[in-house]
Order: sequence, then C-alpha cells, then structure tokens
Amino acid sequence: MSSKLEQKLAEFRITFIAEFNDKLAVLIKLWSEARTSHSRDSIKQFRFEVHSLKGSSGTLNFITLSDRLGMIEEEVAPCEVQTNNFKNVIPFIDRHMNSMIEASRNNPNPLLVLRDIPNSLGELREPQKNKEEITTQSYRDIKIALIDDNDATLTIHAKLLAGFGFTICQCKSIKQLQEEFKQQTFNLVLIDTDNSIDQSEEMFAYAAELRYSGIDVFILSSSSSFENRLAAVRSKANEYLLKPVNITTLVSKIRKNFKLDLVRPYRILLLDDQASVSIFYKALLEDEHVEVLAINHAESIMTELDSFHPDVFLLDMHMPNISGLEVARLLRQQSKYDYVPIIFLTADEDINTKLEVLECGADDVIPKNTPPNLIVKQVDSRIQRGQEIRYLASRDSLTGVLNHGQIMDAAAHALRLASRQQKPTVVVMIDLDHFKGVNDKYGHVAGDKVLISLGQLLMQSVRDTDYVGRYGGEEFMVVFSDTDPNIIESKMNDILTAFLQITYTIAEQPFNCSFSAGLASSTHHQKLSELVSSADAALYAAKEAGRSRVCVDALIKD
Repeated sequence: MSSKLEQKLAEFRITFIAEFNDKLAVLIKLWSEARTSHSRDSIKQFRFEVHSLKGSSGTLNFITLSDRLGMIEEEVAPCEVQTNNFKNVIPFIDRHMNSMIEASRNNPNPLLVLRDIPNSLGELREPQKNKEEITTQSYRDIKIALIDDNDATLTIHAKLLAGFGFTICQCKSIKQLQEEFKQQTFNLVLIDTDNSIDQSEEMFAYAAELRYSGIDVFILSSSSSFENRLAAVRSKANEYLLKPVNITTLVSKIRKNFKLDLVRPYRILLLDDQASVSIFYKALLEDEHVEVLAINHAESIMTELDSFHPDVFLLDMHMPNISGLEVARLLRQQSKYDYVPIIFLTADEDINTKLEVLECGADDVIPKNTPPNLIVKQVDSRIQRGQEIRYLASRDSLTGVLNHGQIMDAAAHALRLASRQQKPTVVVMIDLDHFKGVNDKYGHVAGDKVLISLGQLLMQSVRDTDYVGRYGGEEFMVVFSDTDPNIIESKMNDILTAFLQITYTIAEQPFNCSFSAGLASSTHHQKLSELVSSADAALYAAKEAGRSRVCVDALIKD
C-alpha cells in the first residue's frame, strides 16, 4: 500500500473515531424505538443502521467493533420476518448495546483499537511489474523471437507476423537465440518444440528459464498429447498452440497476452449509500490509477450510465429502499452489461447471501474487512477477465475487428456523444474491389487473408478512440470520433495506398487488392441511419468512378 493511501486511511479512521459517539447515539435511539414498538419497520431500521456501521468499521479495520455489530445483526435479522421472536433477543442485544455505551466512555475506546491482520499491507501481493510496464502496449513495441529449425515455417510465420506490425527475429536453435539475447531483448518467444536440433525436454526447460526471467513464451507443437501440454503448463508457458497455427488465432493470442485491446485506465462504478465508505474505496482504487465514479443513490445509476461506461460494478448489498441484488438484476436486464462483472462489497458474509449473489448474475463477493491490497487485486483480476470476455464476444471471428452489432452500437454511441459535445463524428464505409473475383480465382483461403489483412491494417491505422468493424461480407465500417472530415479523407487515402502495396501469394501467383470508401459526417446528419446511408452513397460513387478511391458525402463538399 502506498504511503499516500496509508495517510488517507489514517484520516478516515480519525474521522470515524471523532464521529463514533454520534453514530452510536443514532443506534441507541433506533434500538429504543424498536425495543418499545416491536414493529417490523423499526426493527428493520435498527438492523440497517447496525449493518451500515458494521460495514464501515470493518472497512477501516476496527474489527472488534465490527464483530460486535455482526453478532447483533445476526440476532436481529430473522426478527424482520418473524417479529414475534423479537422479545427473545432483546436481552442479548441489551447486553451488547450497554457494552458499546460503556466502551464509548473510555479514552481510547477499546472497540476502536486496530487489530493486526497478518499480511494486510501487501505481503500477500504477488510480485508485479511496475505500473509503467503494465499499461497497454502498442503492437509496434512488441519484439518477438521465433525458434524453429524448419526454414519454410520459420520464414512464413516471421513474414505473417511482420505483416501485422510486430518486430521479428528468426532463430533455428536455442543457442542462436541466446546469442541474440546478448544484443537485444524480446517480449515474446515462440518455441516450436518439433525441432530436431533441440530436444523437446530441453525446449520446455528453456521455456521455464525464459518465464522465470519475465519473458512470455508460446509453445507451438504438432502434438496434442497430455504429456506435452502438462510440460508446457509446468514450464509456465503462456500459450500452447497446435500446428499448423492459424495466423489470426496467433495474432489474437498475442494481442490478448499483451492486453493490446484492453482499455486503461479501468473504469469502476461504485454504488454505496454511505458517503464515507464511497470516499474510502474511491481513494483506495484511484491510488491504483483507476477511474472511479462513486454514487450514493441507486436511483441515479441509469442516468450516470449514459455517459460513464464501467469495466466493473462495485455494489453495496444493503441500501435504503433497494437492495444491491435488485440493482444487479436491473443491470443484467440490459444486454450491453452482460459481460461487465458485478462485485458486491458487503459486511454480510452469510453463505445464503453469497448464493443469492450468484443467482442474480453477479460474479463475486468481497467482505468489507478484506485487506485493501487484496480488494485491489480481486477487482483488477475481475476487470481484466471481463474485458477479455467482452472482447471475444464483440469481435468478428475471422478479422478480429468488431462484429456488425458492436460496430453499429459504437456508431450510435459516438453519434450521441457528438450531439452532446457538439463535435463531429465521421463514418467511413469500405468495400473491397472485385472481391468475388479473388475468391473465384484464388480460393476462399486467399479471400480470408485479404479480409484479415484489411481488418488489421484498419485497426493499426486508427486511434484508440475510433472503432473498426466488419459491416458484412467484404464491407467494413470505421467510426472516427471528434475529427474533421477532411483529415479523415486524407487518412483513408493513406490507408488505401498502404493496402495497395500488400502483395498476396497463392500457389506462387502474386496479386494485390484495392478498396473503395465513402465518407459522411454527423455535422450534416443527425440520425445514424442517415449517416450510414450517406456514407454508403459516397461508397457507391467511388465504385462508379472507377474503384480504388475515397469519396466524400456531397453535403461535405457543399
């Protein structure tokens, strides 16, 4: 835990101690009302205040107080349903309330003494890279070494990966790669274990050495045997891929391994009715360079989600007038949040509560008295897994760009943002020229290569704030946010020039491809259907003008 966060934690504890007697006075008043009336509402209000105080005290590591309140809550909770049992628990709660009142008269209050929790300040955190090292990388920064004694496959894999923008070094043996390491470093090593120069046992041992040194390793093998796969696991290899390796799969695995498609900083929506608890967790998580939106009223969550797109929801379990479980169900009703993890931060550790959490579609429960470093670790793990799942669900399986539904959603979102911020969104429709001829003459495998290369070229040519999707068949859509149409026209011409220079070879027959593109801007179209239709019309104009060119919507020219 950083010194900055430790200081904040100390400040929160000082504030809690200063305000404790006021909180206890509220609790005493509510207990008096419940004790006298025996009404369900008064019992519920008392229990809710107990739960809230238990959560905040546990969060700040006042474990003795948290445990005492937990015992009270455990006795009171069933009485919300069966009030006739309430009279039987009154003596028990009286004793604990009197004990808390007596403790409050002491200085220091024995209930507000910190209890040491082993490993609470970071000893349980596994060694990690520095924050600078775990930020999203660019594909241009990734240097890959290949070990393969087969000249043909070595050259093919190197050429294909270089075509996707990676820096490649070819080696025929472990010894040759060791010599290369004296001159340069690599982020990833692809090891073909079918080599005749080095034995597979030696290959796996070398993979383990590389992993120990912090270098990622992919194993390529023609064997799917249990023994080989187990050897890869024991060597800590990141991936095990069967040959022949599909280049799209390999690139996808590389992008996933280096988190090229994960969005940082992570965004967290935190819902807790207690402002003090929200402030604490916001400070805790933002210390890890995470963007946190903390809200205290569940009723405002839908409004906030119009402009804030979280990577994870952190919800309190018990709130006035609504439960966290109900909020979770509300979120799961909306397909766009299907793959966004929901985590409950709660002082309620009952097993039935945890089962209810899973039943409502949530993913995890973290007790509020969990050491801060472990909370950060659990949240980070859930966010990364959630982003990976969302990435896979949103992508076109062949090209790796967004699928039709996702690119249309992205375009709709960009258009709403453009309207709100008064900044233009540009939509470009792209269609490969004479693509049917490519399939007919060279086969569908060749057509797939063309589609893949265009998709990857587009992804590598746009900003992180832009979107690339496969609209259908050989047609792509690109959505550019907050930009001038003239700049995009120039950019698309540069992309077309680069695409024209890609040479494909099938059965020793080289060929090239081109595309036509049409461009329209939200400055002249308020509805998405109109914007797409105008871009399509400009694309048709490009086709009519002879193909292999970029045309803009007539309204932009005017």
